[in-house]
Amino acid sequence: MKRFEGRAVLITGAASGIGAACVQRLYDEGASVAIADIDQARINDIAARFDEPERVYAAALDVSDPEQAKTFVAEAQNKLGNLHGLINCAGIKGVGNVLDCDLENWKRVMAVNLDGTFLMCQAFARAVRDDKSPRAIVNISSGAGILGVPNRLPYVASKFGVSGITRTMGAELGAFGIRVNAIAPGMIRTPFTAYMFEDPEKTKRIRAAHAIGREGEPEEIAAVAAFLLTDDASFMTGAVVSVDGGQTACIPPV
Repeated sequence: MKRFEGRAVLITGAASGIGAACVQRLYDEGASVAIADIDQARINDIAARFDEPERVYAAALDVSDPEQAKTFVAEAQNKLGNLHGLINCAGIKGVGNVLDCDLENWKRVMAVNLDGTFLMCQAFARAVRDDKSPRAIVNISSGAGILGVPNRLPYVASKFGVSGITRTMGAELGAFGIRVNAIAPGMIRTPFTAYMFEDPEKTKRIRAAHAIGREGEPEEIAAVAAFLLTDDASFMTGAVVSVDGGQTACIPPV
């Protein structure tokens, strides 16, 4: 399918995991892609994989910096033309509970996961709002943005925030033709989560927590992100879609 031919999509956190899978999916479906990650070398490696360099703009980006967010959107628009969509995949881990989580850790996680999502959405919406053509944003929340997770307090707070601002921005930006939705993945096997699969017993518990009995793959999240950007999802906004193998569907049996 070439559902994105003639369309340009921005993707943050694009150097690995879900972000890299989204880049591949959108490019394969005909999109021009503006890809960003905090690591310049890694994002250059991703860009070098594609055989039509004119369809790829790659940049180093700290999403928590408002000026960098604004510049990335402007440069993408300048190089690729009208922007159709944005996928916010940039994120970091956040371990700690209410008793031992220090403020520096809290602020760092919130700055990337929540502030970064807000700043990218704001920069994108400001850049495209005036023409009122259909546009779409997809934020990556988490199952931890739907249910609490012990010892992941800053991460949970940031992802509940992503879920909340997605719903609010969906309401605020509809008048400009901009839809805003989020995906709440379950456990996805990526470099971000690889350490969690090193222990066979922990791997069994992870898989048992999902109704379909396995963890997910980045490409499965990318497929849903692509759908949410298409006209097939034209009546969806302000939604947080669980793509989690049933992890949040019910309370596990005791």
